[in-house]
Amino acid sequence: MSGKHDAVVGAGLSLDVDADGIAVLEFDQPDSQHNRFTPELIERFVSLVAEVRDLAEQGRLRGLLVASGKRGSFIAGLDVGVIGGVRSAAAGAAGARQGQLAFQALAELPLTTVAAINGTCLGGGAELALACHYRIAADDPTVEIGFPEVNLGIIPGFGGTQRLPRLLSLERALPMILTGRSADAKRARRIGLVDAVVPAPLLRATAIRWALEHPYARPWRVALEDKPLVRRLRRWVVEGNPVGRALVFRQAVASVARRTKGHYPAPTAAVAAVRRGLRGSLEQGLRLEAEAIGELVVHEVTRNLVGIFFLRQAARRDRFDAVAGDPRSVQRLGVLGAGVMGGGIAQLAAYRGVSVRMKDISMDSLRLAMGVAFERFEDRRRRRKMSRRQVRRGMGLISPTLHNDGFRHADLIIEAVVENIDVKHEVLAAAEQASSSHTVLATNTSSLTVAAMATALTDPSRLVGLHFFNPVHRMPLVEVVRGPDSSDVAIATAVAFAVAMGKVPLVVADSPGFFVNRVLTPFLNEALLLLEEGATIGQIDGALEEFGMPMGPLRLLDEIGLDVAAKVAAQLAPVLGDRGRRSDAAIRVYETGRRGRKGGAGFYRYGRGGHPQPDPEIERLVRQGDNTETAETIVDRCMLTMLAESARALQEGIVTSPQAADLALVFGAGFAPFRGGIFRHADARGRAATRSRMQDLAERLGARFAPTGALESDEPFYSEAWPHKLESL
Repeated sequence: MSGKHDAVVGAGLSLDVDADGIAVLEFDQPDSQHNRFTPELIERFVSLVAEVRDLAEQGRLRGLLVASGKRGSFIAGLDVGVIGGVRSAAAGAAGARQGQLAFQALAELPLTTVAAINGTCLGGGAELALACHYRIAADDPTVEIGFPEVNLGIIPGFGGTQRLPRLLSLERALPMILTGRSADAKRARRIGLVDAVVPAPLLRATAIRWALEHPYARPWRVALEDKPLVRRLRRWVVEGNPVGRALVFRQAVASVARRTKGHYPAPTAAVAAVRRGLRGSLEQGLRLEAEAIGELVVHEVTRNLVGIFFLRQAARRDRFDAVAGDPRSVQRLGVLGAGVMGGGIAQLAAYRGVSVRMKDISMDSLRLAMGVAFERFEDRRRRRKMSRRQVRRGMGLISPTLHNDGFRHADLIIEAVVENIDVKHEVLAAAEQASSSHTVLATNTSSLTVAAMATALTDPSRLVGLHFFNPVHRMPLVEVVRGPDSSDVAIATAVAFAVAMGKVPLVVADSPGFFVNRVLTPFLNEALLLLEEGATIGQIDGALEEFGMPMGPLRLLDEIGLDVAAKVAAQLAPVLGDRGRRSDAAIRVYETGRRGRKGGAGFYRYGRGGHPQPDPEIERLVRQGDNTETAETIVDRCMLTMLAESARALQEGIVTSPQAADLALVFGAGFAPFRGGIFRHADARGRAATRSRMQDLAERLGARFAPTGALESDEPFYSEAWPHKLESL
């Protein structure tokens, strides 16, 4: 038998047998950058595996190679739309069993099986590779092997929680399952996840030779026998006795509790699935895993996390804002302003292969920015994400200058100078003169408006806002701000550039603070008012962290910088109007010489290497009363003032939908992802209950809590089908 099977070519899955008796099962779904499992694809996979078994039992096969026809991608896992479409625990468990049985059929084939991993190998793709006897990976930066299911609120459900610990060890497997972190090819080889790493052009030939030369055996049995003696002894000492195994699980449970604070059920379920599964047979473990999947897939947290995933995809595909223009490709970038932000933008672009010309008026500032860029490259090298050669190449793409020359051929120029309107006018006017008429100009302002910036230009249609959040390399969101004269081409170019940088772009209307800073300011102000009234720093931040925020509002003010926070608050004062008292606590703290974390002290004191500690001196400085609120009320006051301002921004058209607002707050302000965003949280709480609580607070504390716009209605922001149906986008 030779040649492709016509019946399955259209489904993105083919089977071929070469002259040496090696069957090649190749995934290559049409019209898609990545291969992804769907129920239909799994059914076809089962059919072809059965055919391979028949051929093997006839003595016509010597081995099986599982490969991908995609460049830089093996299998990216299960189509998330399948997860979003599950409506019951029984259906979720049944779906998991379908995948498990398919991979078990592969694992039980009576011949040697090898996975040739040429790129992205995540979730179901990694579980498929685990069901093979051997795994060979390409020595290529596109290779990443991991189990990111926990990020969607579920656990590996096609055998990952059972096969990975048996292959590696509990110590190595649990962190991958519980955090979703992936391994590149070299790390995968070090920990025993793959059996060999070879140059990419030799991958398929090496995998075929491996299938011909290596014996058939149970996958985890082969891996265990191949491990060094020291590793096998350690595994026996740690996991080969009840005491050692119990210690590993106890540490895992403690780590999960610290990291999730009980808000995310998936990691806890994963620990239980591994622990219970290892007590019995693989089949028993698989059934336990499927049951856990069924319970998790319909959980509210999973619905919210899957919803956030869909929102992110929608933003990257421009489903929130119809951009009419065709984007220009950005191969040459100009950055004006060589501070921490400018250096961060330059490094991000250089990392993505864009040539950067960075200008400042001070050599010291250029040194600072180049240092920022180098340190971020070095951080990736230390984490084995880059080589020294790649770091040198990246830094070589950044060209610092004190002059306005070298910008004539720039496709995009971003100004990132100080928040001073006169300075920005001067810089943008010079950029317009130094560039071509086709160059798109962008301002990274965080509080001024694009309209105000555009008055310095002879052609304001070239200017857009491109608001990155600090630190640039970590914060996913970029607000693309449409000024009153911004052209469609300029907006489209900015959106495409943000996507090319790996960011989540969101087009917002032009207004002081845009969206994120506008709604974040009342949230921070409310925390300052609570501090003035008598609550402690620990009580305020502790309550919001328990709610699920990555850090409390006062700690966030320290991270932003009290000088920056004061400027932003001043710019936003006219927009926020007289809806409530504005706290001057941050200004008073700043006037004592504290600037926040960058200065070593703010609301917290920052010792070297130590955990930040609330400063009781600050509490005494700003306290004006002795009234304290309960933790529940602290959360309500901060969150509901954010909700009220978000509703006003929505009503004014600053964002296009509640979903766009939720996406912005999760990726731009760190809003608890498991809650789905501020509007999703309002739906979960109940619209009537939310409105009643806001009215109570408005009567007691002022109009800033008054429910306005869509909050006055009982109509939910999200349909009951969310995220199962995407029409609500």
